[in-house]
Amino acid sequence: MKALIADDDQVLRMILEKQLQSWGFDTVTASNGEEAFNIITEQEDPPRIVLLDWEMPKLDGIALCQKIRSSESNDPPYIILVTGHTDSDRIATALQAGANDFLSKPTKPIELRARLGVGMRTLELQRRLNLANHMLAYKAEHDELTGLRNRGSLIDRLDTEIARSQRTGENLAVGILDIDYFKRINDTYGHPVGDRVLKEFAERMRDTFRPYDLLGRYGGEEFMVACSIPEEESKRVFERFRKAVAETPFLKDDLGLEITVSIGIRQYTGEPGSIKSTLLTLISDADAALYRAKNGGRNRVELTDHLESKNAGRHTDLDESQILDAEL
Repeated sequence: MKALIADDDQVLRMILEKQLQSWGFDTVTASNGEEAFNIITEQEDPPRIVLLDWEMPKLDGIALCQKIRSSESNDPPYIILVTGHTDSDRIATALQAGANDFLSKPTKPIELRARLGVGMRTLELQRRLNLANHMLAYKAEHDELTGLRNRGSLIDRLDTEIARSQRTGENLAVGILDIDYFKRINDTYGHPVGDRVLKEFAERMRDTFRPYDLLGRYGGEEFMVACSIPEEESKRVFERFRKAVAETPFLKDDLGLEITVSIGIRQYTGEPGSIKSTLLTLISDADAALYRAKNGGRNRVELTDHLESKNAGRHTDLDESQILDAEL
């Protein structure tokens, strides 16, 4: 683990550095508070444990603690303030400034090592907490089976994409993709096979579309893609994915299932309007295009642009909660 030793006394820095290195720490040193702050905030791999002298030029230990804690971070360093002050008021000042612990000068190796051990355990708990929070945040936004974004996350991100399109005037293509006759797969082979098909379908989406396109599972066997792409290229891009599904069997190592997909697309070129009403229109119109693809024989791509009617399709009589929340 990397540790920073900040002290304007060169001899004390050398003593502490030698001790920490003998205990397996990777050390870096600073002779004043400003230098220490730059190391903490600018290094790509900053020190996780920080030993600060109270009395330093440019920034003393208290001011440095306050400055470090004022920088937002979900992974802050563990700060031990080293001081010759031992009265309770000074100790309280150090802790209130953001120090996690303190050591009295002259430092005793046995006590220093024990305090460092507390710091390392605290940082490990912090690491585990951050990992757990990251996993919870990921699960809240992603479909558990496919790993794509879930419906709620799709809607939130689509808001952002609509706002960007209104700001830049770039074309936004919103596609709803529905696996043809998916119920037959579940009825014939069982839900475990259906799940495998959904996972492979999601993988083919990732392989076909760009990493920064918005991909998600909209519900059941329906998926959604939103991508910024020139209007004249939209249908070609989705047609490429339709072929990627139709031309290669799914689960080819055992079942070799022939799968097709129907796709409905709505073009949007940043016309002004409220984000919510625009979002509802895009989803409804994309689904209307999907409905046409289904009625037209499936395994096809249908497109609705901003000039076409928005009143056809199976969602026109639904309210916004049904469009955004219910299984369609």
